[in-house]
Amino acid sequence: MGKRNKGVTIKPNFYSLPKAMYNLDAIKPLLFNDNNAILHKRLTSSMLNMEKIIVSHSIVYVISGKVEIQTYAYENFTINEGEMLFMPRDSYLISDYVKENEDMEVYLFFFDHSISSEFLQHIKFSKPSTKNTILKLNVSNNMHSYIHNLKSINYEDTHNSHLLKSKLFEFLHLIYESNKDFASTLSRYEHLKEEIDIQEYMLKHYNKNLSISDWASLSGHSLSTFNRRFKKSSQLSPKKWILQQNMRLAHEALKKGSSVSECAHEFGYANTSNFIKAFKDIYKKTPKQSMLT
Repeated sequence: MGKRNKGVTIKPNFYSLPKAMYNLDAIKPLLFNDNNAILHKRLTSSMLNMEKIIVSHSIVYVISGKVEIQTYAYENFTINEGEMLFMPRDSYLISDYVKENEDMEVYLFFFDHSISSEFLQHIKFSKPSTKNTILKLNVSNNMHSYIHNLKSINYEDTHNSHLLKSKLFEFLHLIYESNKDFASTLSRYEHLKEEIDIQEYMLKHYNKNLSISDWASLSGHSLSTFNRRFKKSSQLSPKKWILQQNMRLAHEALKKGSSVSECAHEFGYANTSNFIKAFKDIYKKTPKQSMLT
């Protein structure tokens, strides 16, 4: 799904959720802190083929309109008014909203590994589910009331992490009341992430434009644990390792004819001189010197 520049795969243009949403005009953040959030979204016009990666578990509740989602495995889901869908972290999605008679209005809930783990500790459930990880949820009257109450609240401190955690726990418990398989599905995904080889995971996805905290959330670890485990396995910090991999791609692109300014732009450097410095830190040569050898 990434852009291609003369045969070299480089960073794709997609949204990393939830952080990419915090400053969008269509979004009203009720409560948000790092990769945990409760957001209200309203769209008044069509929005098609939006590519996204979700770095926290996510649940969408549709107030009005219709949302169509396609995974990278070509699974298709449609959720209508009053319906909910659970999507685990590390989900790659293409979502469509086609304007028909009414605006699309949804609530979006994001919760990371720490919240899901603590929630599961207080829930009794059967062994982890073997079902698909994307799950359409039953919506109870209690859940409808919870959402209705959100509409009338404006929190003074939208970054209050303690309040956010409390509201997310309440939300998850309400889901569990009418979706007993939700906990086992969530547990299955947490279990899979606990077994992940961090460096192998990064090799698969390193060219995505994500922060280190995003990577920690995706791998199911706290930031400190992620940094410690990654450095133990690779002898490098995650930041340094990602820089090496990106400069390797840049080196390939330069050899295939890309200009220095093109590479700087494609790899997220607004200033070409900063790209040249980063490249030289890895290869001990400037990009132009590298192209001559």
